[in-house]
Amino acid sequence: MNNEIIEKAELLADAIARSSELAELRSKEDALSADESAQKLIAELQKAQERFMEIQQSGNELSEMDKNAVDEIETKVEANPVIAAYMKAQDDFTEMLDNVNAILAGAIAGSSEGCSCGDAGCSSGGCHSGGCGC
Repeated sequence: MNNEIIEKAELLADAIARSSELAELRSKEDALSADESAQKLIAELQKAQERFMEIQQSGNELSEMDKNAVDEIETKVEANPVIAAYMKAQDDFTEMLDNVNAILAGAIAGSSEGCSCGDAGCSSGGCHSGGCGC
């Protein structure tokens, strides 16, 4: 295996581990774990989803009342500020990883298609920040 590739992968892994996106995600995850009302909402949603799956797997149709109950719980979950902050942090981290994957895929394919210096999603620092060869 090419040592240069392994070294670069280790540098990338270290940069991701030190990223503000991961730090924010961990912070919001800790806050979520410590918030009792958020935990109760999550447990309630999981229980409703399990019931939903059991009904579907048994071949039965979900009643309108069951659908409304799940929708109501989902609305409460999405409205919870601690859960919403966690979900946003998770989305931000996933977006960063998706950008990294797009850069790798472009390099492997031998092009920088879908990535240019004008592409704000390419790198958080914009042009000449090191992303996509800019």
